Amino acid sequence: MTYEFSTMRELAARAFARYLSVLPAGFQLSPGNIVPSLKAQVIQHRPARTLYKNRSPVCRSLDGIRALKKEQECAGCLFRKACTPQICLEILHQGVPWRLILAYTSAKNFLLFSSRMKAKGIPLEDSTIMISVRDRGRWGEVYFSSVPEEER
Repeated sequence: MTYEFSTMRELAARAFARYLSVLPAGFQLSPGNIVPSLKAQVIQHRPARTLYKNRSPVCRSLDGIRALKKEQECAGCLFRKACTPQICLEILHQGVPWRLILAYTSAKNFLLFSSRMKAKGIPLEDSTIMISVRDRGRWGEVYFSSVPEEER
């Protein structure tokens, strides 16, 4: 069986991805290593959902269809209305796969950026983009921008 390179890269990114934490000061790459922005390649993006109780995730779906830990589909879940709709980004930063879960405002920013890229005829997947965090007090809002060709 042969696979396309992009499919193999997507599988590797999903298997080895680490969650990228968003803090008001920036992205936490490791304890004590917080950066306000980073250049990354988008491998894939898709809908996601998370159910929070006391600000902690108790259930998550990375496709918006099926829960990760429970053998349950989101459509039939009694707590679906309490779930937070999100977007899951699989990205590569300096050759390392990361998973970034975007909450409402950051997801809105991503969708606007994605539609601008599409309108320009630029495919989002495999594009190098700049992802930045704006300090909103208790939380960080994620913004997206294009990286000029000469800076990639």
